Amino acid sequence: MENYNYAKIDKHQMARLNKQTVMRCIADNGPINRAAIARHVGLSIPSVMQITDELLEHRMIVSRMTTEAKPGKKAELLSVSGEHHRFVGVDIGRTTIRIAVVGLDRRPIYTLKFPTSAVEQPSVFVDRVCKGIHRALDESKIDLDTVVGVCVAMPGLIEEGTGRVLFSPNFGWKNVPLQRWMNERLPYQAIVENANRAQGMWEVCTHPEDMQKNVVCMGLGYGIGGAFLQRGKLFYGASGTSGELGHITVSHQHVPCTCGNYGCLEAMASGAALARQAKAAVDEGRDTLIRELAGERDSIEAKTVFDAAKAGDALALELLDTAAEYIGTALGTVINILDPDVIYLCGGMMRNGDRFLRQIQDATMRRQMTEAGRRVVIRVGSLQEWNVALGATQVVPYYEWKSERMSFLR
Repeated sequence: MENYNYAKIDKHQMARLNKQTVMRCIADNGPINRAAIARHVGLSIPSVMQITDELLEHRMIVSRMTTEAKPGKKAELLSVSGEHHRFVGVDIGRTTIRIAVVGLDRRPIYTLKFPTSAVEQPSVFVDRVCKGIHRALDESKIDLDTVVGVCVAMPGLIEEGTGRVLFSPNFGWKNVPLQRWMNERLPYQAIVENANRAQGMWEVCTHPEDMQKNVVCMGLGYGIGGAFLQRGKLFYGASGTSGELGHITVSHQHVPCTCGNYGCLEAMASGAALARQAKAAVDEGRDTLIRELAGERDSIEAKTVFDAAKAGDALALELLDTAAEYIGTALGTVINILDPDVIYLCGGMMRNGDRFLRQIQDATMRRQMTEAGRRVVIRVGSLQEWNVALGATQVVPYYEWKSERMSFLR
């Protein structure tokens, strides 16, 4: 058996982690001097100097001299360079496609959105997305040589590494080689990632205190999905399909799910499920404000249910109570198995006030074991419409493939 040098492996891994930590510290706190970086990240000043010299050499950060409090005393301040490395993130949503172009400082340089419209043949749809990417880059006026890569985030099961869409219920796609098609059409390296993982990456990147924690991100919208991150790294599982929280069985009712199973969380408590349940109740003649608020039966959406609940509608409150119970049942299972530090609840369903969050938290507490998840915090994640696209841009520099410009961070 070959004898591995574990000390060297650990040293390499530690060096990589230190580089990433310093880079993120500058991104989050810059302009900042080396001594302050050392205090933030817990490294020695010589170590920080070595790492920052590398970052400067690769033009990932920039420096400027400033006068400090002592007369004549100059200090060097470091900040992230947004000019030499650009990333493109694409959010393929059910109703809207969003494209964001950012620099290393994570600040949007240009954004573009347009309707998803009817989903044509996958290859035709991909052509339209690529045209949107070209348009965004052209209109951003950036130097195209600075584009490191593109990440496309979409709902569904995405095969790790190949970026093949194994199954996307929202689009009706099966075994679509999306990543290969994107690379055939674009002059930049393209990767395809699950939308919930992109959202999870954005949560961790914008909450540096969670970078060394175990994080679960659950997306509650038209569908339900999730992502797991261990110390800032996406967790994929053996076959690359981890995070399908929407397909935890939470009910024995024979309610079909788009995955082919019955009683899944997505079938019982997603935005689509709430709309379907509300329409069925209206059809049964239940006394409710929901139809009045929608205008007509076919216009009922999950938001209609939330609006009716805010007005005190009994049926709407009943539907949301039941949905929160199902979500809490799933989260209790997640906590019992994973014991995470933080659970972020994201997506459109969480844009409806604190009541729904409290219901989910209470339901989760009833379902988790007494001693399990003692330290877990359940909170609402970032709810801005660009988060998935921005999260996709953050997947690019830390993915399995890497350009020569980014490789030293690995």
